[in-house]
Amino acid sequence: MLSALIDLIWAGLLWLVCSLPVLTIGASSTALYYAVVKSIRHERGRVSSCFFHAFRINFRQATVLWLLCVLVLLLGIGDAYAISRMNLGGHSPLPVLSRIFLLPVPLLFPWLFSYLSRFDNTVINTLKYCAFLAMRNVGRTLVLFLELAVFLLICWMIPFLIPFLPGAFCMLMSLHLEPVYRGITLGQESTDADPWYNE
Repeated sequence: MLSALIDLIWAGLLWLVCSLPVLTIGASSTALYYAVVKSIRHERGRVSSCFFHAFRINFRQATVLWLLCVLVLLLGIGDAYAISRMNLGGHSPLPVLSRIFLLPVPLLFPWLFSYLSRFDNTVINTLKYCAFLAMRNVGRTLVLFLELAVFLLICWMIPFLIPFLPGAFCMLMSLHLEPVYRGITLGQESTDADPWYNE
């Protein structure tokens, strides 16, 4: 138990350090999920080697996906700001609708980078399939969204906890994501998948 806790903290620290350039948050998040699930949940390999293996092989796609997420967020924020500057009156639905358009990124974020850590696909197909998974598993998606919101709120209110939280929250999220991914890998006939995927 103590060893797993130390590993979670270490995985979170790796994520934090590798996310500092901001550009690499996607690759770091993919690597964090892979390391937490493989090394800590399934006790296969060391945290550091699992993390950097996943970081390296997924870097390009994870970075493209992350930049797309940032672009969508910036467009949504810019749109919301522009609408807030308009004199629309108190009954216009536009201010509320403009904020709703910010939701796809945080709703899809847990699916995108966890999926990328497990499966090979193109960027476009990853986006499409993760959107499908998020809608098909809407209950899990809402729980993941709330967990992500709590994580960000705690980081905002108690910044000194930031190094200790990413691994723990990733572990918590994996409890909702792994049953879905096991259902996918069990349905595949390919022998290329790592054996721990279906455990």
